[in-house]
Amino acid sequence: MKLKLNILDWVIIGILALSVLFVGYRTIFAGQPIFQAQNTITLYYQMEFRRMTPYFRNQVSVGETVHISARERDVATIYEVIAQPAQAIMLNAQTGEYIVRIIPRHYDVIVTLRSEVIETAREFRNGGTAIRVGAECVMRGRGFAAEGFILNLWREGEDPRLIENEEYDEYYSYNGDYYGYERYAEGGDE
Repeated sequence: MKLKLNILDWVIIGILALSVLFVGYRTIFAGQPIFQAQNTITLYYQMEFRRMTPYFRNQVSVGETVHISARERDVATIYEVIAQPAQAIMLNAQTGEYIVRIIPRHYDVIVTLRSEVIETAREFRNGGTAIRVGAECVMRGRGFAAEGFILNLWREGEDPRLIENEEYDEYYSYNGDYYGYERYAEGGDE
């Protein structure tokens, strides 16, 4: 019996070969097996929204469910909201000194969100959104949408604002406002 292959047979063989190559690459080179058990945890993360209007500040409320992606699939719950008058640092051209000015009718808003995420070796994932410090995210709720940056994140039970570790306190000091921790080296600021 002679084996004859037509175009459809070659397409199926090609798809199977690409699948085998993909699985091999993910398991050998990327170090992530395809069928890996997912570690789901509760993650808290703070997002900063600069120079927002009073409308935004009034719309954001604790307990509300918001979307944190442009596709509106990935959700989180607002855990805490901190709003302070927006500030700008300006240079006084006459004296050469920096001056902190309050921007009227604008606020710097820090929103702490809580969501169930998948912890991987490289990042936290809330659906299709990567959650990591410095990442830019969109937050959409009922009647508002804004783009902000992730400032801080922690797992449930590991709130860095409540750390009482002596070694940690030697190098980090909570400065009392929403900017979080400042790092101090021995003998001065770093």
